Amino acid sequence: MRCKHCDYPLWNLRDRQCPECGQAFLPSEFRFALNAVRFACPHCDQGYYGTGTNGHLSPREFSCVGCGNRIDMDAMVLLPTEGVDERLTGADSNPWLDEDAKFSRRWLATLTRGVSSPGWLMRVTPADSDAGRAWGFAILSHVVIGMLIAAPVLALMIVVSIVTGSAGFAGISGAVLVSVLVMAVISIVGLALWVLVTHAVLRLGGRPASGMGRTAQALCYTCAPQLVVLTPCLGPYLGWMGTLWWVIAAGFAVAAGQKVSGTRAAVAVAALPLVVFAIAVAWFVSAFTGAISSSASFKMDGGESVSVFWTPLRTASDTGAWPTNIGELLLDGSLSPYDFTSAVSPTTGSDAILGSVSLGVWDDLSPEQRRRAVGDAAASVGPDAPAYRVGDFVFTYAGIDPASRDTGLWIVVEAWDPGVGGQWQSQVHALTPSGRVNSFSRSMMGPELQAQNALRAGAGLPPLPDPFSVRQGIPAQPESPGPDDPG
Repeated sequence: MRCKHCDYPLWNLRDRQCPECGQAFLPSEFRFALNAVRFACPHCDQGYYGTGTNGHLSPREFSCVGCGNRIDMDAMVLLPTEGVDERLTGADSNPWLDEDAKFSRRWLATLTRGVSSPGWLMRVTPADSDAGRAWGFAILSHVVIGMLIAAPVLALMIVVSIVTGSAGFAGISGAVLVSVLVMAVISIVGLALWVLVTHAVLRLGGRPASGMGRTAQALCYTCAPQLVVLTPCLGPYLGWMGTLWWVIAAGFAVAAGQKVSGTRAAVAVAALPLVVFAIAVAWFVSAFTGAISSSASFKMDGGESVSVFWTPLRTASDTGAWPTNIGELLLDGSLSPYDFTSAVSPTTGSDAILGSVSLGVWDDLSPEQRRRAVGDAAASVGPDAPAYRVGDFVFTYAGIDPASRDTGLWIVVEAWDPGVGGQWQSQVHALTPSGRVNSFSRSMMGPELQAQNALRAGAGLPPLPDPFSVRQGIPAQPESPGPDDPG
């Protein structure tokens, strides 16, 4: 026990004043290790030993068994217990609550202890200590760590701004600062919700040793691992590791602070993070599948990419004839240039050729240039070509009765451009006049094509070649149909 002002030893003193500097003191202002200090009656020297909170006497006021006088702990003479070194009389304490230590030392020591010894940290934190101190530590830690992490980026942006004379870099530095502060606020709000949920789950298993403030202490004093989420750029990637470490540390702290089993503490602490994780996974899966289903890309299970042509073709065929060339549906806006390439194939708009024009520049053409391109495409294909290609799709509707529905004949086949990346396609999708899509493995093209040509022969149509053999700008030429000729 030493003077908090000048560090002078205060043992064996009857006066409540430091003989070195005159600073007043009371024994109750100090924390001692259990049984490490002898409290002597100032009247008869009868000794007592502190077994209560902070190593104090319990009760602190009583009648002396030696002389019968009424005595109070603060009036007694204190000495280290015989055989106990003075250095061992001080109780372990939460560094953050040590008002005599320097701020930086208190803060860094608490950060370190919260990460490495969370159970110990809660055991030396008095249950009746102010939970507001713990919240102050957590808030300060988030702000300070965030600023320290952002400082190099801010300094670099300011230097560059000064050297280049550009205000843009100053704006970027401001954006970095704001983002760090916003992340800190979000983290604190999330921490408050976590405290509520953790304590609620603890209560479901029975009444814990202390109130919600104790649970808040456990989570606030162990927040150091999560601070990595404030790292610019890398925060989203490191955050999960920090969160996992924080959950583990907080579990040990809650078990020690609320005097519950490790399993019960782990369930309570992990409840909210697990729910958030499940929601995040569900959102990611939903967003991912939603993005796939909303695109006109290649679909392994349904061929929605080829289905984009069904409504425009059926609408056009209601006039009694299919379009002379699929490019006609570009002129009236029924289709867009982007519909002719699969989103997951290597083919790009520049690879899709309509006549002699690349669809990659379609949006830059004038109406007259577009009409000319469609006319050239129709002339190059001719009315009798059984199949012609634009991008990743081969159009095979020529000669099929527009009024037909359930014939099973193919009118469009998704077969990636063999000149670009057709060899990578594993599933083929063929659209029929009814709007149904036939999907099959690429390896089954031979048998499927043979069956298709048998249907075409029955309808008096020439056989189709392998759709993957049809090239851009080179339509398939009609052949005499044969019952066993797959084309």
